[in-house]
Amino acid sequence: MPALPEDARALHRPAPADPTLVKRRFVRGRRSPRGVVWFGFRSFWGHMRHFIASAVATEDVDSRDWMTPDDPEALAERVARVLGAEIPPSWDGTVVGALGRDLWIDYAADTGDDVSVSRAVARLVTDRYELPDPDREGAFLEAPRGDVLVFGGDTAYPVATAQEISNRVLVPFNEALAEREDGRRRVLLGVPGNHDWYDGLDGFARLFRLRPDGDDVDERPSIVGIPFRQLEHAADWARELVMGGKMQKPDALVLSGYEPVQSASYFVLPLTPTIPVFALDRQLRTIDHRQARFHRRWLDASAGAAPWLLLPDPVYAFGAPSPTGAGMVRDLELRLGAHDCFFLSGDIHHYERIEAPGLLHVVAGGGGAFLHPAPMVGERRAARARFPSVAQSRALLWGVPLKLALGRSGFIPHAALAVLYALSIVVGLTMPRGIGPPLVAPLLTFLLSTAVLSLIGGLRRRPRPVVALASVFALLLTALPIPASMGLRALRGLLAGGAPTGVIVAGLLTTMVMVGVGLVGAYLALLTRFGLEETQAFTTLDHPGFKHFVRLRVRADGRGVDGWCIGMVDPLRKGEQPVLVDRFTWRPAARGGARPAPDRGREHGAPDSAEHDGP
Repeated sequence: MPALPEDARALHRPAPADPTLVKRRFVRGRRSPRGVVWFGFRSFWGHMRHFIASAVATEDVDSRDWMTPDDPEALAERVARVLGAEIPPSWDGTVVGALGRDLWIDYAADTGDDVSVSRAVARLVTDRYELPDPDREGAFLEAPRGDVLVFGGDTAYPVATAQEISNRVLVPFNEALAEREDGRRRVLLGVPGNHDWYDGLDGFARLFRLRPDGDDVDERPSIVGIPFRQLEHAADWARELVMGGKMQKPDALVLSGYEPVQSASYFVLPLTPTIPVFALDRQLRTIDHRQARFHRRWLDASAGAAPWLLLPDPVYAFGAPSPTGAGMVRDLELRLGAHDCFFLSGDIHHYERIEAPGLLHVVAGGGGAFLHPAPMVGERRAARARFPSVAQSRALLWGVPLKLALGRSGFIPHAALAVLYALSIVVGLTMPRGIGPPLVAPLLTFLLSTAVLSLIGGLRRRPRPVVALASVFALLLTALPIPASMGLRALRGLLAGGAPTGVIVAGLLTTMVMVGVGLVGAYLALLTRFGLEETQAFTTLDHPGFKHFVRLRVRADGRGVDGWCIGMVDPLRKGEQPVLVDRFTWRPAARGGARPAPDRGREHGAPDSAEHDGP
């Protein structure tokens, strides 16, 4: 079926999202690649890439050292020319000044996971809508597909390699774009997240980096996935390592109708005379000194500007201060009292809007990846909007223990407990009777379980409550072999050779493991319920619901930015319609004068500590 011109398609008017909705059954994708199973053996390579990338970062090997960021005015001109603007003689150096009209921007973060969900999100992003007009109560305006598409980090999971980006992002997006082809050229921008850095930005650069004129690369849109089989990939990698070769990858990852324009992983893009976009890259730890100097220099030269900051992770995560986000604010020497600021980020896979005098803070990480909950503790910073709600998050949370126990989130926990319990049973059956020796195995099991559970629970953030809760569940895990051993002896006596001992042991061991993994799931759920650690439990759920993106309008008159968050509760359910999750306006006040002298304390607007890093 040929694609309809954009103007010929009906406009959607999404109904407001129901904040009281509590839904428990959702449709999951069946097309490969499916969502990442984070406790599965196939995702283990992603965890290893994480550790390797962290080790490289610890050695201070930083790709950003070799980057040359674009001159902001040159980048603005490049963006305007891609969008078809003729640069006027009296140009003010901004994108809106060159266009002479409103600039529309689409923002999606944490995109590539389940390919079916990615395709649903792509259709959501590439559609047109009728949205509430912020200037006229009760009226609606047409919101076209954005002139600019911004990916806000963590482009694909578990590691944003060229293969994963192609299979989990480009193929579903290009399928949706083929249905909505309008012949227009648009701009593609990206901010790297930690999962992009696990690949050393290789996949990120192939998608987002400016392609110099004359480069002989295949720029056809990716519409067929790149085959990837774990064992074959490992074998190919080992062969190329021995032979001194390299793995074959596509020269460019192409999104149909969109052109990459950035030369570095960070940039400054002047949208209006008073609203520049600052896109930051903190690698796995902090922004580097060259990047900080680049941004600070432009801030110093733009007295009175109201910065719009695109961050790889938020300043407030789950309604609480995040040290990584706060660290970026400190590195920029940005004082919130001196600038009206708009922070937009992903990394946390839900929607949340926080406002304060001079501050608009939006987290919108619902571009396709698994879901994160709303915070469930009362002392967190109040939000104007959340998606999903607290009640919905609580309803989903208690499905974690059963899902983990049944192996639907992977079998790494089962394998670990099986080894632990098998050793305990062997020790219990072979050690001589007495008090001392039989206590060795339970004691070691308790100490090891406490340590592992404490680390999972975020020991560095809240050590006392985390260790206390971990100790309780470690005690329960340690006690499981006691009734199992008693049951084994009783069954051996009752059956009197009617069933092999090995079969009885295997049955008891399987039961123990499943109960033990269920206890681990309950531990993760309680961590989230009490606000001690809020990512692991919902990572286990790999939930497909509550996906969203943000459509933004930069006003032609330079007064500010209007935003609408558009989402879908159950994106794979047949007949599911988009909903309007939230709407906001940002009207920064003009502030003159030089930027205040740097102060490394809390006066920068850097919030108190509560560490977070994405899963």
